[in-house]
Amino acid sequence: MPAAIVLSHDEQLRRLADGCPEAVPRAVVAGDPCLDQLHAGLAFRAAYRRALGLLPGQRLVVVSSTWGRDSVLGAPGAEVPRRALAELPADEFRVLAAVHPNAWYGHGAWQIRHWLAPLTEAGMLLPAPETETWKAALCAADFLIGDHGSLTMYGTALGIPCVLGAFNDSAVAPDSPMDRLGRLLPRLSRTVPLLPQLLHAARTQPDDPGLAALRQSVSSAPGESARRLRRLFYSRLKLPEPAHPAATRAIPVPSPGPAVPRLPHLPATLVTATVEDEPGGGVTVRIRRFPATAQRTQSRHLADAHLAADPDDPDPRWPRSADVLLVPAERGLLPDEVSGSSLARRFPGCALVAVEEAGHGCTALFGDGTRLRARWAERPAWASFAAAASAAYAWAGSGPVPLRPGARARLTVRAGDHPKAGLVEFTVR
Repeated sequence: MPAAIVLSHDEQLRRLADGCPEAVPRAVVAGDPCLDQLHAGLAFRAAYRRALGLLPGQRLVVVSSTWGRDSVLGAPGAEVPRRALAELPADEFRVLAAVHPNAWYGHGAWQIRHWLAPLTEAGMLLPAPETETWKAALCAADFLIGDHGSLTMYGTALGIPCVLGAFNDSAVAPDSPMDRLGRLLPRLSRTVPLLPQLLHAARTQPDDPGLAALRQSVSSAPGESARRLRRLFYSRLKLPEPAHPAATRAIPVPSPGPAVPRLPHLPATLVTATVEDEPGGGVTVRIRRFPATAQRTQSRHLADAHLAADPDDPDPRWPRSADVLLVPAERGLLPDEVSGSSLARRFPGCALVAVEEAGHGCTALFGDGTRLRARWAERPAWASFAAAASAAYAWAGSGPVPLRPGARARLTVRAGDHPKAGLVEFTVR
């Protein structure tokens, strides 16, 4: 018989009385120290977001998985996080997978990283199990895709809009808070695009009375767990408590590490781009970029997408099929050298070769010999020479664009619905 049975809520005490009344004298309702820590961490949301590498205006989607075949990662091919990467524009969203330590230690860290390597190489964050990064991620999160694991309950308690990517109803106690969570939260639909499902959760869940009641069921002593637990421990040790107040420990800021592998080449990207005329004569190019390696079919959100790839990508299917070839400045290839180089001969079907220049701009060389320089006049945090190249490709292909030497244009470039736009100056040479 244990010396004490620590519970987080009075509701658990009632269930203990129903199932094992002899244990009730040993029960102590002490609240939930993890939830207290998460609530305290919300004040440091900005610090956690910076540490996780989020750019201003990006939204973080946490994909939480417990262990077992019925978890989010139990589906073949890690379908839920793959789908998040495939459908959510990379300039506007980051995806982080919080995997339960039991899965890490059951399969081994090497195996988990090997299974998920295609996703981490496409930009997914994968914190190590021995860290508290998952707590910092919840404080930083904008959306949560969960299952019947406790992290989903914590995210719901914090008010994070949540969709269930998996849920094993038989694994939770009937009429428990987790059982109610499974009935209240929407299940991820395979036939509806992911982003509308997340946005619907964000619109409807804050005012949902059932979820409001559920949030109160996680702890019946919010903010008091450290005090109650210390009192319990010292009483069992028969020692006087320290004079200073018991305090909740802060969640550490995640340390920089190999959360996302840095590949020596630029990742292949599928880019949707639309050119929109503005009132008054201005032009906006709106681009959305998605990792090509995460795609499985030409989905609806990729209609009329063009492929941008690194000519030195070791996977030959990407540069061979690319509409836009991206040459980083570190390769040492000057724009004047492209037309006569082996690059043009190796990929004759490419429509545009973009060579990076200072300030994240580029020189874009079209197949007919036209040369266009793209320079960021106003550069938001998400901007890159690859984004400028895709904007140039879209603009040149949008209609009767005057690509004659000396022509100039100043365009607004947007990364989907990102709140910060950029300005690019195009000069034809």
